[in-house]
Amino acid sequence: MTDSIIPKSYSNVIYLQPSFSFAQDNFSSLRHLPYVKLALDFPWEEVFAPIEQEYINARFQRNWDKRNQRNSDESQVELFPHLPRDVSAKPKKSSRGREGIDFYVLLKSFLLAPLLYVEVMVTSVHFQVVGNSDFRMVCGFTSTPCLRTFERFDQIMIENGLWEKARQLMVNFNIQQGIIEKEEQLAVDTTHVEAEATLNAVRKCGHSEPCDCPKIPTDDNVGLMRKSNTVSYIAHKVALVCGVKSELPLSRCVFKGGESDAITLEPTLEKVKQDLPEKFLENVQYVSADGIYQSKDNQQYAKNILQTKLLAPINPRKIKDQELDARGMAKLDKYGVPHCISGHKLKLKGLDETKKQYVWTCPVFDPKYKQEGLTCSEACHIQCCSGAQTGRTIRIQQSQTPQIDPEFPQHLQSFKTKFSERTAIERVNAQAKEGLSLRRVHKRGRVAVEAHVDRCIITSHVLAYMSVQETGQLYRGWTKLSA
Repeated sequence: MTDSIIPKSYSNVIYLQPSFSFAQDNFSSLRHLPYVKLALDFPWEEVFAPIEQEYINARFQRNWDKRNQRNSDESQVELFPHLPRDVSAKPKKSSRGREGIDFYVLLKSFLLAPLLYVEVMVTSVHFQVVGNSDFRMVCGFTSTPCLRTFERFDQIMIENGLWEKARQLMVNFNIQQGIIEKEEQLAVDTTHVEAEATLNAVRKCGHSEPCDCPKIPTDDNVGLMRKSNTVSYIAHKVALVCGVKSELPLSRCVFKGGESDAITLEPTLEKVKQDLPEKFLENVQYVSADGIYQSKDNQQYAKNILQTKLLAPINPRKIKDQELDARGMAKLDKYGVPHCISGHKLKLKGLDETKKQYVWTCPVFDPKYKQEGLTCSEACHIQCCSGAQTGRTIRIQQSQTPQIDPEFPQHLQSFKTKFSERTAIERVNAQAKEGLSLRRVHKRGRVAVEAHVDRCIITSHVLAYMSVQETGQLYRGWTKLSA
């Protein structure tokens, strides 16, 4: 049996994009592929020029530090004490040194790899460059670099926060170009990213001699995230923020997998304020989120940080149904809605701010709030409202239903219409996981997870920019781009 030609380090990669034959006509035979259009037509240097310079400086500093560490090695000083050592002296650059791989070539390989339907990690990106000649040539590689080149590039980008800066530049670029229009409402939601780590695993400090140093967690951000009573993940938690019109991720915040969603809103909004320009945020009036976010503290955070109103459905928590001592009424449920003796839920008509009362009306006989398909027997109609033509109207004290938001009651139709736009964030999460390799992260630590999410966001914005340039309309995927 012959040995496999695939290296053992790539045994976990199960998909390899097939190679296409090139025509010597500026890649015209491959321009139907999304990653080819992005690699050749996107203005990479216009957007990421500041990151290129920071990367070059960081790479030089990294090599310089390693050289100094080698020169100042204590063992070398002990072996050769007679040799002079000036660590501060800058070494001369060799004229015979090999020229490094271009920054944009490596950047493209990491950002375009998700479009080949592979899990984006250093080894899989390198494997695509090695095994897919079309991908290698489109990205701009003149030769096939070793795996160490990709590892060093990604590590420098992570350690210096350059993936995050690149994301901020990309989002702001799309805002300036009009790809992302002004938004009135932002949507927030959390999703899990599966971790390649063991829960509560620790390692020693690394000292060669015995010591009392505390053990260090192998992953400082991993946690147990429960999706249901039977489904749980060892994962990281990521809060994504998008505009409900553009449906593009604008910001992100990473948390431990076991943290409650209820306490993630404040740092998420702080991150939004840090990432997005003030002129863009001036138009934002609402932030919509799940019911778990509904609390007085989170309402205050939205006001203080972004000067917005938090839209979140009622979360009754420990509130239970209670009897309602009023004629024709059966109960007041845990969501603050009165039920009549016919079993119908009354419709919220408005709020009397003077008397601090909610006004509820009949869903059967009130012509403005009538709900099709509901009926009421004559006996119940007489008992409840003495046969009134518009049905029963009842007032409930605001203090009796504290779970309802008095500033924008959740039972109003206007709230439901506005809140229905929150589903945009669900589509953003789904696309990021299924199409942009957000489902799993293969490096450990919060900083590495943040970089992984940043790469996904950058790719989505690059796709959005090119879709507008190609079709004149904003598409969130690459189906229209590749048509």
